[in-house]
Amino acid sequence: MKKILFILPLVFLLSACGPQKKTEAPTPTPAPKLIEMAPADRPLVSLTPRDDGRMIYLKISQMPSAVSQIEYEVIYTAVDGKSEIEKGVGDTIKEITSIIERKILLGTESCTNGCKYKYDEGVTGGTLTLNFITNAGQIFSFETPFTLKTGAQITKDGQIRLPVANFSLTPKAKLAAKDFFILMENYRGGYSVYSNTSNSLVGEYSAQE
Repeated sequence: MKKILFILPLVFLLSACGPQKKTEAPTPTPAPKLIEMAPADRPLVSLTPRDDGRMIYLKISQMPSAVSQIEYEVIYTAVDGKSEIEKGVGDTIKEITSIIERKILLGTESCTNGCKYKYDEGVTGGTLTLNFITNAGQIFSFETPFTLKTGAQITKDGQIRLPVANFSLTPKAKLAAKDFFILMENYRGGYSVYSNTSNSLVGEYSAQE
C-alpha cells in the first residue's frame, strides 16, 4: 500500500508538467452599427388608412440600393371595454424591391375555415418603427408617432393633432365625416397627412404650420 501511495502523486506531477493545449477565444461578431441616414437618401414612407379604418397600408419606396432588409413594427393601443390594451404588428422584409407594401390589420385574423376577422376598437394612433439594414452591418432607424382620426372627429376637435410631436393641423375645408386620416412625421422632414380619399387635408406640411 505504501508503494502505491508514493507512485500516484508522481504520475500526477508528471502529467501536470506536460504541454498544455491552448483554447482560443471565439472571435466576437461585430454588432450592427446604428447611424443616421442623410435626408436626401431616405426612402419615402407612408401610412394610409383603409376605407373603414380597420387596416393601415404601409408603403416604402425610393429605397437606397445599400438596404438589404427591413424590420418594421407598428404599436398601437386598443380599447377592450374599460381597459386599454397595447397591440403590435411587425415582421422582417428580406426581399427588397423598388416599392414595398404591407397590410397592417388593426385586429386579428383567423383563416382556419374561411377567414374571420376581429377588429380592435378605439384605435386613435400609435408608433411606426423601421430599421433599414445594409449588408455592411449598418442600421438606419426611423420611428414616428401617428394619429388616426375620422373626418367627423377632426371636425369636432377643430384639428388633427400629433401630441408627441406637439404638432397640429386645422382643416381649411369641410371634411367628409366617414373619411379616415393619418397624420405622421415624414422621414425626410416635416409631417404628412394620408387618407383613404383625395381631399384638401392630404399633403406634406412643414413643422411651422
